[in-house]
Amino acid sequence: MKNLWATLKTMSFKEAVDYIWEYYKLHIFGIAFGLFFIISITSNILKEEKETLNFMVVGAVNYNMTEAISTEINEQYFDDFRVAVDLVQHGGGSAGSQSYAQMQKLVAKISVGEVDIMLANQDFSGDLIDQEGLTPLGQVVDEELLEQSNVEIHRLDSGEIYGIGIEQFDVLKDVENIQESILVIPATSENDERVAEFLTTLLEG
Repeated sequence: MKNLWATLKTMSFKEAVDYIWEYYKLHIFGIAFGLFFIISITSNILKEEKETLNFMVVGAVNYNMTEAISTEINEQYFDDFRVAVDLVQHGGGSAGSQSYAQMQKLVAKISVGEVDIMLANQDFSGDLIDQEGLTPLGQVVDEELLEQSNVEIHRLDSGEIYGIGIEQFDVLKDVENIQESILVIPATSENDERVAEFLTTLLEG
């Protein structure tokens, strides 16, 4: 495991993703199948399981904070679906300098489309753009709405809008250690309708 982690530290984010996918895809499929199995059983038991939007926070926060974010978002904004907030702890800097377990968790979830929208720092988001790992926000939500709102727009050295700041969002702006983070959409996200509703609701709220 130490040798693997040492190898990953020498790679770019995309190279690390490709390496993990090549040598650990059976593990990832196993995790995905296990999650699917558990969710299926839980849905059958509860029978009225709400549709879920998966919101990943990547930052130096703890699970108590993400639980508070989840509770406030669901209580104040959404009835038709549930926002499930997950956490990958990230202390800043490159992916290679982070916890291997945390980066493996993030890569696995992104690879199987289990992250619909993500909150991450600008440097990390910029790295993902370089690896074609993000979707321009304009492909999911009306760009005119983004430009007319009071949020800070982030193009991240590109010609398109890839992220927005959280300073105007009451539910996020006061959470410690994420004030400089931005909302971005992973390229593997397929829940465009709910992501658009999520962003539009926060922008118009």
